[in-house]
Amino acid sequence: MTSLPDTVKDWLGKPVIVMDHVLTVEQGLWANFCVAIEDANPLYWDYRLAREETETVIAPPMMLPSWAIDHDWRPEREGPAPRTLELHFMVKDALGYKNGLVTEVELELHEPLRAGDSVKAEQILRSVGDERETKLGTGRNWEIDVVYHKPDGTLAGVQKLTFLGYGRVEA
Repeated sequence: MTSLPDTVKDWLGKPVIVMDHVLTVEQGLWANFCVAIEDANPLYWDYRLAREETETVIAPPMMLPSWAIDHDWRPEREGPAPRTLELHFMVKDALGYKNGLVTEVELELHEPLRAGDSVKAEQILRSVGDERETKLGTGRNWEIDVVYHKPDGTLAGVQKLTFLGYGRVEA
């Protein structure tokens, strides 16, 4: 068993990366998504029907993670934007792997988002497995939860991701 670096141990169980309400949920953006995939769900389009079911139209729930991805550039920011799932890259680098991939994704939905909402996304390292031999070489798995909250603190959802890092960086 290969031990974990102290920095990785320190990341376990707490928010390491926080994306704090970077995008506003906009109906025009979700309409473009629905048009692209031909999703005619009336809860995304029909105000009358949606009013009966959910108070007003809602954003497609599967878009939840997209509302917490920052733009590559912002006028007020100096330097590069955080990468999507930045904590994954931090773990991969700290463990000394060249490659990493997502092996499993689960999205647990709690509250729908509506136009004007935004989300705070917290990336939490849940676990890191032991190093082992895989078909891709020596590697290990780790799990990250991305917890999404609405501005009022309501839990919007949790994205659970499992990664595999492999391919040691040569010293």
